[in-house]
Order: sequence, then structure tokens, then C-alpha cells
Amino acid sequence: MKVRRESRGLHFYERENGLHVLFDECPIPTHECDEGPAVTSIALTNICDLSCPFCYAPKSRHTLSTDEVVGWCRELAALGTLEVALGGGEPTLYPNLPELCRTIWSETNMGVSITTHGQHLGNELVNALAGSVSLIRISIDAPEPHYSLIRRRPLQIAVENVRRLAGRIPFAVNTVINRATLPYLDELAILVRELAAVDWLLLPEVRSGEFTLTDLEWQALDRWIREHRFDFELRTAAEAAGHLSGPFLFENMSEDYAHISADGYLRRRSYANGGVPLRGNTVLNALRELRRDQAAMNRKS
Repeated sequence: MKVRRESRGLHFYERENGLHVLFDECPIPTHECDEGPAVTSIALTNICDLSCPFCYAPKSRHTLSTDEVVGWCRELAALGTLEVALGGGEPTLYPNLPELCRTIWSETNMGVSITTHGQHLGNELVNALAGSVSLIRISIDAPEPHYSLIRRRPLQIAVENVRRLAGRIPFAVNTVINRATLPYLDELAILVRELAAVDWLLLPEVRSGEFTLTDLEWQALDRWIREHRFDFELRTAAEAAGHLSGPFLFENMSEDYAHISADGYLRRRSYANGGVPLRGNTVLNALRELRRDQAAMNRKS
């Protein structure tokens, strides 16, 4: 079990079963806290074979090398990071994904999750990933026929692939919430329950760094979450705290999350621009520079 020292206490994490335990009776002084974020998402590649209209990933072919990713993961593990979340683009198109996961699993004590559209999770890939992945998150934004209109692929393929994970790799659902998907949450809930997802992450759409929901849509989403939050292990984006009453994926974004882009920049959020270059830099120095930049922006605002 990995232990992370946080301002709110000691955070214990068991990567094999996803168990998180926080002992908040013993808050840690700031200067003694681990400097790595609790979760770091890594866009392995910007390449994707779908063209979802709400996707904010850069439309480029940037792809990180395995050596870069493994090196950064070793540093993150030493800095107290609990989990790396591998995404993209589409991570199942990344060369040697199973080998990368096995290396991170064997050379660090961090959990490994993958966020994917799920269309390529055949038996061979699932067998290769089993034992070195804590969780697979599959993006399902609406029931049919709306899923196919968004993804241009049938939902049934993703559902069949999810069933292959049963008993081998836990799975969760990610859903982008926008004007087109919000009305179908009740229908989608039936599928999420049937597939026995361990949690369901609702992600309000972001475009050009801004949320796209109207005030009325925010109210409808907040009402739906409040009515169903105990029916599922529901979470939503922490950045939406000004619009929603929770529950949120992260409590403290500055401590809990960072993102590495497919062109090698460390960023505060996955949809942010700029950031701090990691190539030729240590993760620790990049994290400190990112936090200094954020603190300066906060002072200006």
C-alpha cells in the first residue's frame, strides 16, 4: 500500500483494488508534504481514429516515447504520486501500450489507469493489460442512436469489449456532458448500472478553455446529480465547483492533479495551453515552476 503525505493527512492507496483511505487526524505541515500530484494524467499520443465534436485534444500527431514516459513515472512515484492516468488522443493506438503499463507497474508503486473510447479492447489487448492496470475508463456519452452520431462507431462494440474486462480489470465510465448528451442521462444510467461500472465520471464539456453549459443546463445537471448521487459512485470535474454541488473527482486541484501533454509539457489541466516543458527538465523543477506561475496568476486576479 502506497502512502502519500498531504496537507489534509496521510493518504493510503492500494492500487490492486483502488482502495483510498485518508487519515485526516494527522494533517501534514506544508513543508513535509509530498510534492507530486496525487494523480497525473499523461497524453501518450494525440493520434485518434475518431473525430468527436467536443474533443479538445490537439489535432496533431505528437506522441511521447516510452523512455520519456517511464522516466517521468519513476520521478512521479518518488514524489508521492499515487496514480498515472494514461490517455490521449486514443491510448490503445499507442505502440507497445501493454509493455509500457507492465514497466510502470513493475518499476513503480503507482496505480495505472487508461482512458479510452473502448473500440479496440479485444481479447488480445485485454489479456496483455490484465495484471498491470488498476482501472480502465471507457468514454460513453449517450445511449444509441446518439452514441453513434457522436462517435461514428456503434456503442455495441464498446459494450462487448467492456464485458471482456469482467473479472480481469475494473472499469469505469466517463461521460461528456453538453446540450446533446444531458437529456439522455436517465437512459445511460440503465447501461452504467447493467455493466456494473465501479464509478461514473461526469465531465461538463469544455471548449477553448470555457464550459459550454448554460445556466439552465447547469441547474438541470446539478439536480440530476443530487437525485442520483447515491445510486452510483458519481464524480464530476473539480473545475465545475462554481456550478455544481459535487461530489468532485478532486478536492484540491493544486495538490491532486497535473497533466503531461503529448508534446511534453506539464500543465495544470488537460485542456490548458502552455505549461512547463519537461524535456531537459526534472519533474520536480517543472512542478515547482508550474506552481509559481499559478501563484503569480492568482495574485494578479
